[in-house]
Amino acid sequence: MTPRAKRRNWHKGLLIGLGAFVLSTVGIQASDMANGISGKLMGSAVTSSGPCNEHEVLLRFGAYALCIDSYEASPAHTCPYRSATGDSATVSNVETPACVPVSQPGQEPWRFVSYTEATQLCARAGKRLPTAQEWYRVAVGQADTESCVLDATSPALTGSANCVSPLGVHDLVGNVWEWMGDTVSDGMIEGRHVPMSGYVELVDDGGVVLKTSNQPVPAFGDDYAWVQHEGVRGMLRGGFYTSGSDGGVFAQNMSVALDFAAAGVGFRCVRDVQ
Repeated sequence: MTPRAKRRNWHKGLLIGLGAFVLSTVGIQASDMANGISGKLMGSAVTSSGPCNEHEVLLRFGAYALCIDSYEASPAHTCPYRSATGDSATVSNVETPACVPVSQPGQEPWRFVSYTEATQLCARAGKRLPTAQEWYRVAVGQADTESCVLDATSPALTGSANCVSPLGVHDLVGNVWEWMGDTVSDGMIEGRHVPMSGYVELVDDGGVVLKTSNQPVPAFGDDYAWVQHEGVRGMLRGGFYTSGSDGGVFAQNMSVALDFAAAGVGFRCVRDVQ
């Protein structure tokens, strides 16, 4: 799953920024309606208020609201392994009932975690994995990814990079891939086929790729989509610490099995609220 290395184009941040500004503006206008309940493009956000806890951000969508973790998941102090250095560490943590994922700055992100393990861990904390659409609506306004951890030999501590979405959520881009709650079956998601692997050329309102190209597409940050059309696959988003310009808001990997776990794979959780 290691992305191909290449140099970032100087205009990547500018072009993504222009597109994101338009989308964000529409979303903000929509969320002004119905007392802050958003329309289709974006949710309104309030940091650490109302039903959300510290290090969570409140998002209001058309018919529901949720709290998304501000930071990538890391093991709590009740876990046997605070640093997930391999599959066995995650297995030991999962086997410990008191071990839960937390959203805190300055921690090692939880890695070597599969889709099923991430789902189980979020549920243990009374949360769940975000959908691709929920994740995208938080990430889409992030124009500058130069500060995100995309050209490193290892991930950074949570929140240590200046990689923050306009809604105050850290490290959506880079550092570690993040599991989505969605799955892809035989190359289909929500009743439609996804294209072949390639550079992202067009996405839907959830940021899921609709069209790919053989050449980098600056309007989509030169981001890449990996797709496997056989079997049930998970979805990872954002890229990881060695993605280079392949990683970003539009980067997605739909080629991995649900039991896939690796050094560059982590997760974050969301919590439904009334």
